[in-house]
Amino acid sequence: MGRMQISSGLLGWKRLGVLFGVAGLIAAGCGGGTKAVVTTDASGGGGTTAAPDGSAGGAGAGGLAGGGGAVGGGGGAGGGGMAGSSGGQGGGSGMGVGGSGGAGGGAGASTTDGGAPDGGSASSGCAGKTYKLCEDFESGTVGMIPNGWTALQGYAPMRGGTVLANDAHHSGSMALKSDGMSTGLDRVKRALASLGPTTTKHWGRLFYKVGTPLPKPNSGVIHITMAALEGATNNDPENRVVDTVVAMNGTHQWLFNIPDDSCCAGSNYDWSFDTGWHCAEWNIDVATSSFRFFSDGQEVTALAFTGKTGAHMSQYMSIGLGTIYYQMPPAPIVMWFDDLAIDDNRVGCQ
Repeated sequence: MGRMQISSGLLGWKRLGVLFGVAGLIAAGCGGGTKAVVTTDASGGGGTTAAPDGSAGGAGAGGLAGGGGAVGGGGGAGGGGMAGSSGGQGGGSGMGVGGSGGAGGGAGASTTDGGAPDGGSASSGCAGKTYKLCEDFESGTVGMIPNGWTALQGYAPMRGGTVLANDAHHSGSMALKSDGMSTGLDRVKRALASLGPTTTKHWGRLFYKVGTPLPKPNSGVIHITMAALEGATNNDPENRVVDTVVAMNGTHQWLFNIPDDSCCAGSNYDWSFDTGWHCAEWNIDVATSSFRFFSDGQEVTALAFTGKTGAHMSQYMSIGLGTIYYQMPPAPIVMWFDDLAIDDNRVGCQ
């Protein structure tokens, strides 16, 4: 899948790098320190980072006011840093700890990835595949939770939000669809016990498609989790392996995140959603607290880490799928998911 370059002159900002820390979010431009504050979702985690255009970090639903982040240190000559503003700390399952921060990156280009058409690829789907887990969402009834999956309850008061649909698909005739305009909606989950040792050391692959209007906040950011590995208890928080934050101009970053925002890594805002099908891959090893992430086959090296015990990797019980977001969007966020695979070896985007 090709990627279209958008010049930094059109964007008009320095790219923002992201580091996560318990103390708070520190954003620094190439030419001077600025102040920014983490946002936290209403379930005790969620929103992260000030947007690259200086917009506010989005508040978690129903949360307490977040504290200000530390002021970034001065830099050399160059473009000024961008100011963020305070987000809220979540209250659903406990207050989140302050989260991500980033040292300013150099000027760079955004990318938009060209996707496959709705019909997908003839080689997709699970027929003939021997992956440890393969799900093409062809089993079940439109409008219902897929066979073999159960509801992963969110913190919103209403239920539902992620079901089978036949209005878009990467392979076959159905895909999993999330459609809503409320924070904290339900997702779906599938047990991983049958995978044995693969549960804690594996490659994962997921195709996703974004509907129109594309996610774009009127202020602040929107933090959207697409896929997460679920621990057994509250002491084993979910590891958000396909996770993104969208800025006011529509660009987005990728990140590895946990609910209290205390760990672990994030990219610059170098991506833009379109309406094609795209491929997200991850590689995780609980024994070494290691993680890698790939977008349309290309590694996002800013997300790679090893030895980060703060990730709280655990004996995963299930994988959660579907969108959950922690700041209210101006319009419904619609996404489809298809052709999920987990295996001991890299699956790839074929």
